[in-house]
Amino acid sequence: MSSKEEVWGNPAALGLVGFGLTTIALSLANAGIIPTTGLTIGYAVSWGGLAQVFAGWISFRRNDTFGGTAFSGYGLFWLGLALALILGLKISSSELGLWMLLWGIFTLYMDVGSILAKARVLSIVLTLLFITFFILSAADFTTSSMILKAGGWIGLITGILAVYLSMAIVINTVKGKTVVPE
Repeated sequence: MSSKEEVWGNPAALGLVGFGLTTIALSLANAGIIPTTGLTIGYAVSWGGLAQVFAGWISFRRNDTFGGTAFSGYGLFWLGLALALILGLKISSSELGLWMLLWGIFTLYMDVGSILAKARVLSIVLTLLFITFFILSAADFTTSSMILKAGGWIGLITGILAVYLSMAIVINTVKGKTVVPE
């Protein structure tokens, strides 16, 4: 009996769309356009959190350390943020600023990895996310609503580009060739 190697699809499409849509919703709130509600928090758990963690674990299964670390990391970010909000934990602006700074540092080294891998659109997404985290950190440390709105707008662009990249991966996979730039 010969062993058949399992073939796994590319989980990046799921992880990117989960990240992108959740980032869009939260960024619209940060930009002051649409307030967050319970639905946004619910999707932060399912779409932003669990979908990305699943994508991360599948990436690790496919021997993709970068994808596994990125998707699992950002999925756990969303789960942690949603959990704190669901539990009604008291979060100071300086504590939130610290966590945004720490996630900015994580994103910076993931960005360097994407640049070294020559992943063009992904490196743009991660560069914008890095900037978003640092602006949100500054907004939290200064309690400036103007800086928060700026972070929201940059986060909105970040989320849209992540959804674009997910779409490109799906279309290119379905067509079996590069039709949409990744």
